[in-house]
Amino acid sequence: MSVQSAMPPVLSAITTALEDTGLREQCGSCGEAVDLADLRQVWAQIPDPRDRRGRRHPLVVMFALVQAALVSGAMSYAAIRHWIARAPQEVLEQLGARYDRRTGRFQAPHPDTVCRTIAQVNAAQVDAAYAAHRAAQIPELYDDPDELIPMTVDGKTQRGTATTGHAAQHRLGVQLATDAIVIAQIDVGSKSNEIKAFQPLLDQISCLKNVVISADRLHTQRAHARYLHRREAFYVFPVGGNQPGLFDQLDALAWKDVPIEWATYDRGHGRIEIRTIQVLPAPAGTRFPHVKQVFLIERHVYDLAGKPLSSVAVLGVTSLPATLAGPRRLAELARGEWSIENKDHYVRDVTLGEDRCRVRTAATPSILTTMRSYAIAALRLLNHTNIAEGTRWARDDFQNPLIALGLTI
Repeated sequence: MSVQSAMPPVLSAITTALEDTGLREQCGSCGEAVDLADLRQVWAQIPDPRDRRGRRHPLVVMFALVQAALVSGAMSYAAIRHWIARAPQEVLEQLGARYDRRTGRFQAPHPDTVCRTIAQVNAAQVDAAYAAHRAAQIPELYDDPDELIPMTVDGKTQRGTATTGHAAQHRLGVQLATDAIVIAQIDVGSKSNEIKAFQPLLDQISCLKNVVISADRLHTQRAHARYLHRREAFYVFPVGGNQPGLFDQLDALAWKDVPIEWATYDRGHGRIEIRTIQVLPAPAGTRFPHVKQVFLIERHVYDLAGKPLSSVAVLGVTSLPATLAGPRRLAELARGEWSIENKDHYVRDVTLGEDRCRVRTAATPSILTTMRSYAIAALRLLNHTNIAEGTRWARDDFQNPLIALGLTI
């Protein structure tokens, strides 16, 4: 039995999606046939599920309209339909809409046609296309080839997709930890789990050299560590009860004799938070692949009067040698995983209304999630640190979403 045939159906679809879109080969050949920086060309690689007969509007135009609507803060299909119906002629022209010679006007596809068509598209192929596009932009953000690129892997449940008798859909994503820009996402099937989705997720990124992956304890897996090493990437993983032997080994170290080498002090929101880190070279016989350093992070929270509120201690391992990441850098990389809730999940749930969205038709929830994350990243790349404010800016002028997406002529 082949490895691919042994995979759950959702993950098998991910492993073939790059070939289906033609993007994996283009990444490997420096994008000679497809300009991965051009969003239109990326959309053009997504197979159109419709019969060739009777197609009046290109799939690329439909994706462009929906993506622009999401940048403008559309939270539901009703809001997306409204944006498409109101799009002016100059916007339709720039997006490549069909020109009707009889009326002398550009025609937008009917909003219902857009929604119905998007629902039929293969979500894995959409994920692969968007991931290839974002991965191609990483060199623009990190122009030093030797610079470490921190990324965080984390899962999120789409609560709005839950129905009677069916659990809510779950997705796994990876984002740039510092910039909170999602690079890739995939569905985690109901009969699978995040552990099995980890490698297919990162397979969507053509190059992981010098990438540092952080994640929660679930992903502290030996297979993950070996996979990242093969791809010239590093890891920073917390250690918990799912690795009892490793946990006991690290817990038995003489941490009381190890000096605190870096600490942070934060005061705000009615509390004081102090974080400290202690680091040791990996002891001989450490029961984890490619580990170079081990660490202990402690987080103490007090009220403004100095009364203790909580204390948390986290043991961890990393494949980063001390020459690449000292205590301060390790503390920053480990903290990246904790920040994803505020930087991505909260914005998607609250600002763009993902949890309130009740769209459940076929692949639509997964596709809209990918496009929402892209909308957030597009606004962040324009220096909109407040995404709610960014969507208001996008609504001020129909040209603004096109500027954010790089679709202006």
